[in-house]
Amino acid sequence: MQAPENIEIPFPIVVERHSDVLRNNALPFRILMGLRILGFFISPIAAAYAFLSLLPFQLFSVQVWRLITCNFVGRNVILFAWSIWSLHFGTNLIRQNNSNESVLKTYAITQLLTTVLVCGAAYGVYAISSKTTLLYENYVVDMVPINCAVLVLIKQFLPDSILLETPLGRIKYTHVPFLAVLSVSILSAAGVMSSVVVLQCVLAVQISWTYLRFFNPHETDSIYGDSSDHFVWASLFPRIIRPFCTILGRICFRSLVKLGVCKRSVRHVDLNSLQSVGISLRSLDSTARDAERRRQKALRDLNERLHKTKKMETIAWEEDVEDERDVTADTEGNQNAAQLHADTDKQAPETDVMTSTQPTESEESHK
Repeated sequence: MQAPENIEIPFPIVVERHSDVLRNNALPFRILMGLRILGFFISPIAAAYAFLSLLPFQLFSVQVWRLITCNFVGRNVILFAWSIWSLHFGTNLIRQNNSNESVLKTYAITQLLTTVLVCGAAYGVYAISSKTTLLYENYVVDMVPINCAVLVLIKQFLPDSILLETPLGRIKYTHVPFLAVLSVSILSAAGVMSSVVVLQCVLAVQISWTYLRFFNPHETDSIYGDSSDHFVWASLFPRIIRPFCTILGRICFRSLVKLGVCKRSVRHVDLNSLQSVGISLRSLDSTARDAERRRQKALRDLNERLHKTKKMETIAWEEDVEDERDVTADTEGNQNAAQLHADTDKQAPETDVMTSTQPTESEESHK
């Protein structure tokens, strides 16, 4: 059996498909993608990179523009390709379930909070261990927080859709945030990426999930967040460690509720506006069918017994009627015979009298 030949797609068709996706993308996301491409090409210029990038100790300086411009520069090719994919395809996918304003708001919150928390972590490490590597040497650049926010949004939108099938099992979209953190950690350990990228990735996944879980307002309802079971915090981790993560997540959530950071979701349902929905459960249907079949069988057996009993009573009744008719006929026959015999006995003396009177009359005539 010959191996299937590779199917080559002409380059103009590929360009046309990407152009269609780009045209369907909203203008703000096209602007972000254009700025990121421009930042990638000017990043090799040392003066431009130093002017636009951000070191953690520069966060509280007068150069406040770095908090915005650091998101569009970066020299790592892998992170650049990831950012283009997130803004080009990932954004177009999640826009099917979210409005442009909601997506942009999620991007901005995740990117800014992650950058601030990374700088705060650098100050914390310096205060605890007096190490200045993270504070003065590692640049906080690129759109890693936005990339992670896209993956969390995809997880929320398509939790059970299969991304890839492997000999070890199926990879679903719900696994992509954890796989992103794992991949970035491996590449950082191999020296391909900076260690700050791992911290950015972890914080971005947590921040974007927290916002979407508790604070993201709905467009139609007056509720916030997503309380779905497939979007719990433990679902961000592999299935084998989810029980432990579930316990840890509950402890953290209760602590945040007591501190007033999060609120328990309370939904008010108008019972008058509810409509009846027909639900067919297979197990209940089979049980109902079995019960109905047994009931019909019992009714059929009962009808057969009643029919047999009625038939036997009819036969006995007919036999009794025939016996009564026979007895009545015999009685009437005996009565008729007796009456006939009596009549015969009465007629016999009259005949004798008539016979005896006839000679007398003849004798008188002779005289």
